[in-house]
Amino acid sequence: MKTAFAGAVVGVLAMGTSVAAAAGATITITHDLDTARRAEVVSIPFTEIAAVLPEARMYHLVVRDPKGKVIPSQITNYEHDHRGVKYDDLVFSYDFKAGEKRATFTLDNLAAATPPDPPCVYARFIPERFDDMAWENDRIAHRTYGATLNTPAATFERLRGSGVDVWGKRVTYPIVDRWYQKGHDQFHKDGEGEGLDLYSIGGARGDGGTGIWDGAKLWTSDNFAKATVMSNGPRRAAFTLDYAAFEIAGGASTSSVKRFTVDCGVNFDQVSETFSFAGDKPLTAAVGLTEHKKGANDPDPILTRDPDNRWLSLWEENGDGGLGTAIILGKDVTPTGYAKGEPDSSGKLDHLLMVKVYDKGPLNYSLGAGWNRSGQFTDRASWEAYVKDAAARIQHPLTIRVTK
Repeated sequence: MKTAFAGAVVGVLAMGTSVAAAAGATITITHDLDTARRAEVVSIPFTEIAAVLPEARMYHLVVRDPKGKVIPSQITNYEHDHRGVKYDDLVFSYDFKAGEKRATFTLDNLAAATPPDPPCVYARFIPERFDDMAWENDRIAHRTYGATLNTPAATFERLRGSGVDVWGKRVTYPIVDRWYQKGHDQFHKDGEGEGLDLYSIGGARGDGGTGIWDGAKLWTSDNFAKATVMSNGPRRAAFTLDYAAFEIAGGASTSSVKRFTVDCGVNFDQVSETFSFAGDKPLTAAVGLTEHKKGANDPDPILTRDPDNRWLSLWEENGDGGLGTAIILGKDVTPTGYAKGEPDSSGKLDHLLMVKVYDKGPLNYSLGAGWNRSGQFTDRASWEAYVKDAAARIQHPLTIRVTK
């Protein structure tokens, strides 16, 4: 993907002076980790770009790495119907080598528009499948369930569940639409060598679903009521899911809105959930991972828990291979504990990380998964190393400076 994009831009640059770059800017990035940060996602508020390049416009900016090579990038625009120029972020990725704690990039502001980059992320509301929301990048795919699935229209498939499903991919190209076109029974087996839906959630939390914990019971929402896609690539997808008010302990209720950010090249998606409820006292929210009942010939699931309850990793194996799932709390989140739920009728149980949430206060966390048949991970050890690295990056964010 990078090669195709870079080649296209080089071709445009070779066309002549009509695409000559205007005055550019410099992006300086530093961090304090000694380890490598491969596929590090760089996200810069566009207000910082506009402050030094007020003439900058979408599709006209080119990012060059420290060696001067053009690298794929995207400018997001989450509010499409507005007047004037109002963008959100400039997004690109970079591989920091071990010990490389500083890197300098240049921004060229071209006169002519750059060609599109091949898509690396994708998100879509899917009304033809009972209002699913599905999303993916070049490494992994997920989905969650919409309102129609919990109505008589869904007949025998009817289900109430606000957890997050996982689809394992063997390929880097988009598969969501391809698999839905195959049909339910077909994408539950790896018939074409692209991967499959190898996970089951039902009403459990799956890979990063949430709820409200009362000390003994987890209260959860119905399926999402509304989905809004704000950005759909090529490097970043973003969407929101609205969950209608649901009952919690003591006869109270809360609603919530989840905002998902899906980036290219990584196995973790960012989630920011805002709960809305009466009163100024906090509730205890829980972010969960689902452990499944093992088959007769399957090894035991292995849960790895951060001593400070900042992340959980679960590794399970069956006939479809080994799958790791994980959740990581945001740097601004203070964990308050861990709990293990009771198994449901099918043997699924949830492992939960607890945090305090306030009315209109965001809960920031990441959810992710990795499959040992994807070519990315070989076993539990390689998955857990990836999770620990991702957790360290969250605790040690980049420092970014944009200058003329």
